[in-house]
Amino acid sequence: MKLISTCEKPSFKKLLTGLTNDNFVPNRRIIRNELVNKYNDYVNYLIVKISMQKYICVTTDIWSSLNKSYLGMTMYYIEENTYQRFSYVIACRRIEGSHNYINIAKSISDILTSYKIDVKKISHTVTDNASNFGKAFRIYSQQFTAELPEPTANIYLTLNDRSINQLIDDIDQSAENISGPDSEFIQNYMDNEPDDIEVINVSDILSNYEDTENENNDNEDVDIILSTHMTCSAHTLNLVATTDTAKITDLSYKKISRSAFGKLSSFWNLLSRSTVASDLTYKICQSKFPINVVTRWNSFFDSIKKVILCRIKVIDCSEQLKLCKLKVTEWNFLVEYIKVMEPLTTELDKLQGEKSCYLGYVAPTIITMRHILMEQTHLVYCAALSKAIIKGLEKRYYFIFDLKDPKSKPYILAAVSHPKFKMDWMPQQFSEELFISECNEIGSLIDIETGNSTVSDDDSDDDFYSSLLPSSPSSGSFDSSCQRSDNMTSVQGLSFLN
Repeated sequence: MKLISTCEKPSFKKLLTGLTNDNFVPNRRIIRNELVNKYNDYVNYLIVKISMQKYICVTTDIWSSLNKSYLGMTMYYIEENTYQRFSYVIACRRIEGSHNYINIAKSISDILTSYKIDVKKISHTVTDNASNFGKAFRIYSQQFTAELPEPTANIYLTLNDRSINQLIDDIDQSAENISGPDSEFIQNYMDNEPDDIEVINVSDILSNYEDTENENNDNEDVDIILSTHMTCSAHTLNLVATTDTAKITDLSYKKISRSAFGKLSSFWNLLSRSTVASDLTYKICQSKFPINVVTRWNSFFDSIKKVILCRIKVIDCSEQLKLCKLKVTEWNFLVEYIKVMEPLTTELDKLQGEKSCYLGYVAPTIITMRHILMEQTHLVYCAALSKAIIKGLEKRYYFIFDLKDPKSKPYILAAVSHPKFKMDWMPQQFSEELFISECNEIGSLIDIETGNSTVSDDDSDDDFYSSLLPSSPSSGSFDSSCQRSDNMTSVQGLSFLN
């Protein structure tokens, strides 16, 4: 990307006018004003779009480039009628200073304020697993949800004039009861005590100091309120594939994996640095080999899979390039590695989908992945790898494997309400109760918003069939209406699940 002042350079003007004489080259002021106008139009357009939605989801991330830090945010919502998901970029701003939780919270709050986004409208803010993001939401989202309990009267000692005088009287009384060599000294001190003692309310001094300190600290943070936080499931799976597998202590696995991956790294490095080696490899294999990227674990898996597909030709290339060839056991190890890792990388691609992936995919995906790995019982080289992945899944997604954990509720409801899964992936009785109770809760909120003033047409014949219908209590007008609403919601929920 070039500077706006590029348009005023003679070479640039000559380039555009040389294409056709009709081209008009604006100056930088015109371009700058046009960019500002387009940006303002885009912001106003999104403000209107956001105001029309009941709920939205926000994602945010921080990265560095050329010694500068940036914070990016995107916004998602599902259109109520078509159930189509829309996504928009709402910010890409400089973030100055360190990436601590205060700067992150302030930047996010400023962006939400600029788009007039109410925090109550945000279902979740999705970030990676970085600790600075987690701390920002732990601290500032509590201001929105948590309520501090009122302190009881007997917990704290309040020092006022009356309590201080009572304390002095108690000291005097204690001094009168002292006997022995110290009593004469204390009595002389009490007799010569000055009369002009000024009583100072220590409680007021301390409270004023605390109020001043709290006011200084809260002035900056009073407007920072963040939504509920959720970590990115795709990033968590990346951590399982990289961080958790790197902690394997099995000596046989570490020995063979380091040897095989080291030889492959030498092969990839040579291809990326030498055009002669790259041309020779392409001539033999008739294809290019992908080079793994450090920040994308999937690229490492894809690179190994490509080598296995071209196994015979890769052996020929290694001979001509004078590289260490992989042993038979190392080739067998790579085949097992792909077998163990393929479920993880396949599901990771699904969770990274832009259009077809929803929160309802997460819980069934994690449970299915664990089930597939546990069925792989005949592993020779990668048994430790499979156990490490299973352990990592159980550690990082503990709330999904314990469906009674409150943290699992949004994942369960999202999966049960998704037509692809419904209740096929979890105990039916538990999911039915949770799903129906959530439907009743939403239905009650809708009734409150609409006033619950609609009356069924069948009520007009109740008097005629009163001898056949069960009698209702005298106060049953409102109760029966609520009961009918709950029953209708339950029936609709069960019909969806069936």
